[in-house]
Amino acid sequence: MRAVRFESGGAIKVVQLPNPQPGAEDVLVQVLAAGVCRTDLHLLDEVKAGEHEPLIPGHEMAGRIAKIGDDVYTAKVGDLVGVHFEQPCGRCRQCRRQRTNLCEEGTTLGFDGPGGYAEFVVAKQTTILPLPPNFDPALAAPLGCSGATAYRAVVVFGQAEEEDMVVIIQVSKAYNARVFAIEPRVEARKAALDCGADRAVGPDEAGVAFRDFANDAGADVAIDFVGTKGTFDLGRSLLGPGGRFVAVAPGSEAVQVTANDLVDGGKAYLGAYSSTMADFARAISLAEAGRLRPVVTRKAPLADAAEVLNDLRDGKIVGRAVLFPGPMG
Repeated sequence: MRAVRFESGGAIKVVQLPNPQPGAEDVLVQVLAAGVCRTDLHLLDEVKAGEHEPLIPGHEMAGRIAKIGDDVYTAKVGDLVGVHFEQPCGRCRQCRRQRTNLCEEGTTLGFDGPGGYAEFVVAKQTTILPLPPNFDPALAAPLGCSGATAYRAVVVFGQAEEEDMVVIIQVSKAYNARVFAIEPRVEARKAALDCGADRAVGPDEAGVAFRDFANDAGADVAIDFVGTKGTFDLGRSLLGPGGRFVAVAPGSEAVQVTANDLVDGGKAYLGAYSSTMADFARAISLAEAGRLRPVVTRKAPLADAAEVLNDLRDGKIVGRAVLFPGPMG
């Protein structure tokens, strides 16, 4: 099969590899579409720095089942499926508590297991979900990470409800929350408005604009998908009484939170890590119902992965890019 591999030194190469084979409880999925995530850039940088082994990236995948293991009972050859990148062990303490995103012994496709930048990928039968026959794989693939992770951040951790004032994210709109987006790029602000955000502004005007938007009430939920001290401080400054700040993106800049920050107004500061199959299923259901639609603005063949990743790094891609190992969808 053809695959894209991040090589030592940071090279991005298209390579020929033997087709992987599923184990007894695994499925072999022919990848029809693979989403490109900014996390892939972080992994590339780690490989370049010698901090990560070379790998086949890609953790957003949709495809068709090409082969099943002897003990597979959840799917059959030919099924169109979404693939969740977390491959939990099912045995550890976190898995037993249904915190499969925090599994202590599993693997993660596109991180420490071969991912979706390839013609085929092997996944556990418990980590795939059926898609409607007419569901566009290019829209289904991003649901595995950007859809499910955003759902977990906004709904599970942020507890967004109808009429809540939510800063930043699209998926909350599915719950009739009022959405206020903060984004430095003009084209990205336009995309946020096109997706249903009630207002979109740049960071410099966010404080004044949000007070006007919320009639001087604070935000019920603030979601940080950037992970810098500046975005943390901005999100915190917008929280109202009982507000919940949810950090999604990792970051190494130190931030300061005092006991007063936690107690005053009953605010909460949370970290959302990855997602579970329940989150993935909910994201797919919202997409099927037309209440959530990933913004895919770039489609390219697998061989163009290096160019697409460079454009993502340079800020030239608004929304999601999707790679096609086979025919372009």
